[in-house]
Amino acid sequence: MPAGDPARYDQAVLNVARITTGTRVLDLGCGQGDLTLTLLALGADVTALDLSRAMLEVARRRTELYAGDRPATFVAAPVERTGLPSASFDVIVGRWILHHIDLESAAAELARLLAPGGRAVFLENSGANPILNFARDHIAGRFGIPRLGTKDERPLVRSDWHVLEQCIASVHPEFPIVDVFELLNRQVFRYRSQPVAAGCRGLDRLIARTGLRRYSYRVLVVAEK
Repeated sequence: MPAGDPARYDQAVLNVARITTGTRVLDLGCGQGDLTLTLLALGADVTALDLSRAMLEVARRRTELYAGDRPATFVAAPVERTGLPSASFDVIVGRWILHHIDLESAAAELARLLAPGGRAVFLENSGANPILNFARDHIAGRFGIPRLGTKDERPLVRSDWHVLEQCIASVHPEFPIVDVFELLNRQVFRYRSQPVAAGCRGLDRLIARTGLRRYSYRVLVVAEK
């Protein structure tokens, strides 16, 4: 399938990534290539990296079908050891990738790959909300409530910003998307009730208007070299 309008998570990344024609972008953990296609449509020169060769092949085929004359470069490698040239990217983007990896090694690699003045933007899960943390640790996976994701992943916390700051000059979190009650809609009600979905999203919109938005489960990590 071609890339449609970017999903709200992709759009949150793109809003601060500053992509223009010719921007050298590394799509970290590209998966099936949704964000890769959007980046190509914006005129970026894209390198798409993923550990899974099977997913890279899906992304490659999609770009061949839908990206016209703007092919991407595809690399199968771990984030911590990409093998790519130093200072070769103006922007690095990713979704739900940092909380799967060795952050200390990855931070050093990200700093090496970014050109001077470059920026990295990642959409991640946040561990700032103690209520959501309790639900994740003690409720998800029980009582008929599914546990999503993999066992190795974890939400990012403040100490993770410090790890990134050791290698990259400026790191700060932003919260453009508020997902708090949306998780209740997803995990407990499974999107089966329109009134419940509307109520959950309405409550999240209320939270977004206050200082409580920093307790959203979604965090945008912005790092600038």
